[in-house]
Amino acid sequence: MKNSSRNQISMTRAERGNKKKISKKRQAAFRFRLLIGAVILFASISVLSAGTLLSNAKGNRAEDPVYFEYYKNIEVKDGDTLHGLAKEYNTSIEQSDDAYVKKLKKLNHMKSSGLIPGQSLIIMYYDTEYK
Repeated sequence: MKNSSRNQISMTRAERGNKKKISKKRQAAFRFRLLIGAVILFASISVLSAGTLLSNAKGNRAEDPVYFEYYKNIEVKDGDTLHGLAKEYNTSIEQSDDAYVKKLKKLNHMKSSGLIPGQSLIIMYYDTEYK
């Protein structure tokens, strides 16, 4: 009888050892799945964040307006000057009036700043609306 009880005890120990091995395997599998889940979650958040940053690269037009450059032909009136036209048509905050005058002179192949009434002049103007 003593032998049978020892066998039962030793079997119980063996079973416990197997259960510990199984438990360790389960823990390892759980950790692996947890690690994979964390990597997938991190990758998903990274992709979503990058998409959000890229889509809002320019910001809202109300906050940071984008100016489109357009051209039109005007007839110079008596008293018009290039700097006066710059003040009237240079609505972009991205360039100074002097830079605008320089562009006007280059666009119209002008060497001097003098204007003649009735002269045809191509000017640039800016608008936040795309036409």
